[in-house]
Amino acid sequence: MNAIKTIHDIMKQYTPNTTGVKRQASILIPLIRRNGELHILYEMRALHLTSQPGEICFPGGKIESAEKSCTTAIRETCEELNLDESEVRLIGQIDSLLTSFDMIIHCYVGELTRPFEDIQFSKDEVHEIFTIPLSALKGLNPSTYGIQSKMMLPSDFPFDHIPNGKDYNFKNSTYPVIFYHYEDRIIWGLTARMTQNFIKIISE
Repeated sequence: MNAIKTIHDIMKQYTPNTTGVKRQASILIPLIRRNGELHILYEMRALHLTSQPGEICFPGGKIESAEKSCTTAIRETCEELNLDESEVRLIGQIDSLLTSFDMIIHCYVGELTRPFEDIQFSKDEVHEIFTIPLSALKGLNPSTYGIQSKMMLPSDFPFDHIPNGKDYNFKNSTYPVIFYHYEDRIIWGLTARMTQNFIKIISE
């Protein structure tokens, strides 16, 4: 078989990804009207969950096979908040987030049309829900702390195969951890980074 034709056939079937990404997920930043103004809705994960119980987050989850990332965001929001798809209006997508644990998170923004007081969330996944006004978030100055990551090379690393050997200038990186404080709530980590990015985008 012609080699170039084989390559063409393979490339037609190949779905590109970002090298090093092992998992993909999608979340929705839910906007909802309360008391005449827009709020962001947050969830607290159910306390009985084995993964991150009690953490504050946005609705979202793993992208299923052959599922579009926007579909995941809407599906997970409907499952966790017990909403109909017609009650989630997708507004758009903001920057995706590459985590330090080899996962990429696609971030969407949408409006919930069901009144907050009428949302009967899934207690299998969610402990409670609450909202923060957009106007309040815009006025907050989140704290940022840098976590330093350093390359730990094995003792049998082949330094003689690279320029400058043991003196090679390996790059270390700093991973930002962000904290928002609002009344008795603390929003931190990835949820805080997504919040900050969204607030920056709509405030420019």
